[in-house]
This record gives sequence, C-alpha cells and structure tokens, in this order.
Amino acid sequence: MNELSRSFEKARARFERRKKFFSKRISRWRKCGSAKQADKAVQLLTDAENYLNEIQIGMHPTAEGQSDEAVLKNKLREFRSIYAELYNLTLPEWRQWFNSVTVAFFVALVLRSFIFGLYHVPSGSAEPNILVGHRIWGNKMAYYLDQVKRGDLVIFDNPEFDYDKKNLFASLWQRYIGFPVPALGLCAGPDNWVKRVIAVPGDTLEGRVENGRTHVYLNGALLEEPYVNPYPLIKVKKKTGLFARSNFFGFAIPSIFCSSNKIAHYSYDPNVSFNDQPFYHLKERDVVRDPITQELVLSQSFTPTYVMKQGMHQEYIYNIDNFGPITIPPGMCWVMGDSRKNSRDSRYWGLLDQRLIHGRASFVMYSIDSEEPFWLFDFAKHPITFWTKRVRWGSFFTRLDTFNEPRYQAEEKMS
Repeated sequence: MNELSRSFEKARARFERRKKFFSKRISRWRKCGSAKQADKAVQLLTDAENYLNEIQIGMHPTAEGQSDEAVLKNKLREFRSIYAELYNLTLPEWRQWFNSVTVAFFVALVLRSFIFGLYHVPSGSAEPNILVGHRIWGNKMAYYLDQVKRGDLVIFDNPEFDYDKKNLFASLWQRYIGFPVPALGLCAGPDNWVKRVIAVPGDTLEGRVENGRTHVYLNGALLEEPYVNPYPLIKVKKKTGLFARSNFFGFAIPSIFCSSNKIAHYSYDPNVSFNDQPFYHLKERDVVRDPITQELVLSQSFTPTYVMKQGMHQEYIYNIDNFGPITIPPGMCWVMGDSRKNSRDSRYWGLLDQRLIHGRASFVMYSIDSEEPFWLFDFAKHPITFWTKRVRWGSFFTRLDTFNEPRYQAEEKMS
C-alpha cells in the first residue's frame, strides 16, 4: 500500500500543477466557439477529479475496513489514461503537430533501418535488369535468419566511403541517417549500391580473359551467367538540374538545383532505332560519336576492361577482369554488376564485408527514365513527354530475379 500511496501522490501533484492550464484552455475554447471540444475536456477533467477522490477515500480505513489494493490500482490506471487524453487534447496545435511529426520520423527511421528501404538507382551498373531511375524495394529482413546466397542482388553501403573519423556523432549520423545537414556540420553518408553476389565464403573464384572474351570460373568450373548484360553501351550527353546560374540576385542556389552536364553509358540495342530503344529514351543529338569517323562510340559486352593503377613508383595499365584464384573468407563475398563494362565492383576494391549489406533487392516499385535526383525536376522540364516517354509503366512492381544456384558450362574446367 505504501508504493501505491507514493504513486497516487505523484499523480495527484502532476494533475494539480496542470489543472489551472486545463481550465484556461477550456475557457478559451468557450470564447472561440469550440463548445464541443470544451465539453469533452470538461467531462475528462470531471472524471479525473472523481477518480482521484475515490482513490483518496479508498486509501483511508473506514468502519467497513480498507478498500482492496487491486481495485485502487485499477482506478489509478484509469485516472492516468484519462489524464493522458486530457493532456493531449489541451496541447497547443503546434505541439500536437510537432509530436506527430516526431513520432512519424522515428517510426520511419526504424522501418528504414531494420525493415525495408526504397532506393533510387543513379547508375547503370546492373543493366538491363536494373535501370537508371528504378526505385528498388530493399528487403532488410532478408538476412536476419538467412545467409547471403550466390545470385542475390544485394544492397550495400559504398565500401570505399571515408567516414568522418574525427567526430563520433558525425560518423554515426553518416552510417545510420545519411542525409546531409550543412548547418550542423553533418555530411552525407555513403551511397547505396546494388550488385550481384558471385561467390560466398568457401568458394574459389577466378576471372580470366580467353580469346578476347571475359569469363568467370567458380569452384573449378566455367560459370554460366545469364544475368550479365549482353548489350553494348552507348555514350550519351545528359544535362541535369533546373537553373543554369548558381545564384539568384545574390542568393546562392543549392547545388542540387543547378544545371550540370555528364556523360552516361546506357545499354543500346543496335538492331532498333533510337526512337524505339527498349531501355532509355534516346535522342540522336545527345549521342556521342567518334569525332573523325562519326561512328557511335560503343563499349562491347564481354570485352576486357583496362584501368590505370598507381603502383609503388609508377602508374600502369591493368586488366580488371583477370583476378584470382581467390578463396572467399568467412564474413565476406564477391560481388559484380550485371553490366560488367559499367560497374565499379569487387574487381576494383576487392571483397565485400557482409556487415555493409542492408538487404536484398526484391522488386522495382516504380521507374522514371531520368538522371535527375528527383523525378519532379524532369516533370518540370518535360510535363507532356514525362508521362508518355519518361515513366516506365511496364516496370512498376516487377520482381527482380535471383539465381541462387550457379550454372556451369559443361566440360569446361580450370586447367
């Protein structure tokens, strides 16, 4: 009973401190014509006072004895419930909005961090299965009870990202929140990448170039990869942003709104005209051609890729498609983009730590053929053709296929 008495005194003191404010709010509602709201508050206030009186009387012994403690506890719970409803009802509107937004933010944060994520695809490294402008649904629960499998399309943090090492809070912000807040000195977190798992712990992997064609060997056998992009890549000039100027009457325009030019590499079907391309809306004037021959600049699939690498004392050219043999250690995996000619993947930076993986790419929610960070930018620039040529209606809610069992080409073994 002593513990109940202490709880009761705290609840009553809190109510008495707030009672004057409740009365003022009710009077204001009466003056403003909000009679319905005022009547509800009066009823709650009366019920709360009645419960407090009943509890106080019940806690003092009478000729008939003391009230049952369980009954009093139940009445105290009812009082707290009524008080909470009265408290929320009389909050200023801005406080109600603030509380709602705060709760919604934390619920969204939990869902985004642990349940699912919606990811914008900014590059064509997984073409033609995943195109620039796809919005991918990521299942973050996929690997809570299961292991990463070969053939899975996994979403993960950029493994080359350099976190803020001087500020622990800033580093945690980059890791778990991600969006920049310049006013607070908080920078953006790593980009999210989508690649396909080629090898898992225990696998032995090797990349070779044979007869001018790239091949991958898994556990001693030549791997058949039906998901690899068979189309050549074409160079296209793209312009993003809304404003050509970086300031407006002396006021700086955020860089995300400013125009910029870039070169994109898109999958291209040479057997189809520009107007009928299956993946992207192409304009012939935007296509990059050889300055001498005026031929299209195409990057053919399954041809080796050469990059510049910095050695101990000099730079040298090396072929990224020659690698291994390497045995994948525990906790790691080897990932590659489906569009091998346009993917920065394990061939560049090595093994992927599975702790960086968010989840598995499950399906395409919707898709806009756009290089813009926000599809509204494209809508503003192309309000008519946006709906007829930019929106990929056929891609909405399409499943992303995985290939969990490796397919080996018959009778082709590593020597």
